[in-house]
Amino acid sequence: MKRSVKKIKKRAETPDQIAAIVRAKLAPAISALGVIASRSEFLDRIERMAATLALWGPKINLTANPTDPDEILFHVFDSIIPVSIAVSSKILRLAGRLDRERRFLDIGSGAGFPGLVIAAAINAQVTLVEARRKRATFLSEAAIEMGLGNVHVQCARAESLDLGDRFDLVTARAVGNNPGIFEIAGRALHPGGVLMLYASADQKFDDNENGGAAVRAGLVDPSVAGYDLRHGRQVVRRAVATWRQG
Repeated sequence: MKRSVKKIKKRAETPDQIAAIVRAKLAPAISALGVIASRSEFLDRIERMAATLALWGPKINLTANPTDPDEILFHVFDSIIPVSIAVSSKILRLAGRLDRERRFLDIGSGAGFPGLVIAAAINAQVTLVEARRKRATFLSEAAIEMGLGNVHVQCARAESLDLGDRFDLVTARAVGNNPGIFEIAGRALHPGGVLMLYASADQKFDDNENGGAAVRAGLVDPSVAGYDLRHGRQVVRRAVATWRQG
């Protein structure tokens, strides 16, 4: 009996090889996003982020598959597409303010999605808040590797920080305590600032607990938009929920 021989597809093995694949696959999609300040800088930065993630990820469990280019791409797209949706819907306005005045806050930044990706795309001062020290260290190292002088990492719990009402945008992705996020965003956003939550398509925000917490925090004009995103061989339905500080 002959044994069947399976062809094994050669996989990228080094962080630089993984990062090069991420860059090559990302490049054709950038123009459609519409919020990238500099195409070449964004590609350079994400390539370095991917290499750093592939190096650190297996050691400190940053993502499920930190050495898989398609997994990294999913997280990159899932970080920036909601920003693109909010801008095109005129919920988030990036024009009309000096670049140095824009201030964004990302809560529970983890592996840098969406905070590092947003910082790589948009001219703004971005504060990343991450309570886990190893992940905060990764974020600091990744920001250096990416050449991001506009990133400040806070190793702390967001609720313990004196944030003031000085941020244009507050983001949170894969953070479970929505009422807690509403309270933090209510303190951190200036009037007219936007809270943006990254969510699965079936997540609800209009129930009594979430709706009441948003109102108590002074957040108004709730809006939810869905989008499809490829994740490996599957297409998953994602959503972005936004509120404005009244």
